[in-house]
Amino acid sequence: MLPSINRLARSLAHGEIVLWPAVLAGAAATLLSLATGSVRLDLSVEVALASMATFLFGVLLAFTIARVRERLAMVRELVARGNSSLQSIHQIMAVFPDPLRSRIRGLVDDQLTSQIDYRLVDNHLAGAAHDALVEAVYAIEPTSAQHESLYRRLVALCVHMGADRALVDSTTGQSLMAVEWIGMLLLLGVIVGLTIVMPAGALWGALVAGLLTGTLVTLLIVVRQLDRLVWHEQASVWEPTSRLFRSMGLDPCVPRLVIDSGRFTPSGRVRVVDYPDPYPDRSRKIVTVADFGDEPRDSPRQACTTSATG
Repeated sequence: MLPSINRLARSLAHGEIVLWPAVLAGAAATLLSLATGSVRLDLSVEVALASMATFLFGVLLAFTIARVRERLAMVRELVARGNSSLQSIHQIMAVFPDPLRSRIRGLVDDQLTSQIDYRLVDNHLAGAAHDALVEAVYAIEPTSAQHESLYRRLVALCVHMGADRALVDSTTGQSLMAVEWIGMLLLLGVIVGLTIVMPAGALWGALVAGLLTGTLVTLLIVVRQLDRLVWHEQASVWEPTSRLFRSMGLDPCVPRLVIDSGRFTPSGRVRVVDYPDPYPDRSRKIVTVADFGDEPRDSPRQACTTSATG
């Protein structure tokens, strides 16, 4: 029971649940508005306070959303560039002999799966897999003119990929400060409080107060999702990553929590990852292969090498 409550609390804190918090907040505001009845301040005072609080809240919310959306777009662009570099490394290794080719491609897969193990805001925790891949590429000893030319290309890709990772780590660290959240929550509390008492017990006024409260709570949850870099996660993270895995002849790797929560609906063969330990401990992760059907026809034949690991 307690672990379930903890997971629910974390989901609420991270903005992963939108509908029910907004509905509950709106219902509570409606009931409080009806319960308070005629308990109210002077109407002109209430209108003046509500206007001032709404203006400040709207300005602060607009600037905050613009800033966090810009940050989210930058992080996703950098991650996409890094994934493109990984795909290029995977393709270039086709001309190198085994077991070098298999080793480097395995390290590419390790980096992609390590990135999936952690939230986007904690991308730096996957640095060990990146370092292992880069060191292995730098250690390649070309044996022909073709290998020499491609080796220089591989080194350039690793350099660019390292620069992009540094920018990702820097950008993900620019989340909203606690004082910004406190300011928005205080203004939200003032607006909701005034909205509750202004209808003076009228039913329609109480319903409008509930709708307004639910809308404001939804906006704050959206800001939280933007700040946690999970806005439109399926379309911008999981679908491109799955296509990247399949383009390299691998089964996509997706955490079970992402599938169970509805944040991504996979198809075909997928490596489903379970994490028995609390985040961010990923030392005992378990990977199993599951077939969700409706596999994309244009994907190459899957070559999953791991059915269960601990």
